Amino acid sequence: MPGLWLLLLLNGVTPQVPTPPCAAAVCWDVSPQICVTEQRDQRCQTQLQLSWHSSTPLTACLFLAQQELQCWHNETNGHWQQLLAWENAALTLRTADNLVLLHTDLKVLSRKPARRRLSSPWSIF
Repeated sequence: MPGLWLLLLLNGVTPQVPTPPCAAAVCWDVSPQICVTEQRDQRCQTQLQLSWHSSTPLTACLFLAQQELQCWHNETNGHWQQLLAWENAALTLRTADNLVLLHTDLKVLSRKPARRRLSSPWSIF
C-alpha cells in the first residue's frame, strides 16, 4: 500500500486528506505544494488551487513570487484556482499595505536527480 501513495505522488495526484481546523486568525489550504516533473530544471504545469478564511473581513491579494494573481475586498474567505506553470516560488496572501498574512513555498522536484560525476575532472596520465 505505501507504494500506491508514492506512485500517486509521483504522478502529481495527491490524496485528499482532511486538514485539521485552524486556530489562527487567517488560514489557508494550498494544493499542490509539491510538484514532480519528469526532467530536471523543468517548470511545473499544474492546476493550483487554494482556499482561505479569516475570522474578520479583510482586503487581501494573492501573489506568486511578485506577480499578483487575485484580490479580495472586505471578505472573510476566498477561493482561487488556475492552471499555472511555476518553478520553486513563494505563494503569499498580502494586505493592501503589502503585509504578508500567509506564506507557502511551492517546490518542484524531479524524477531524475542530478547526475554525479563518476570520474575526476583531471588525470595524472
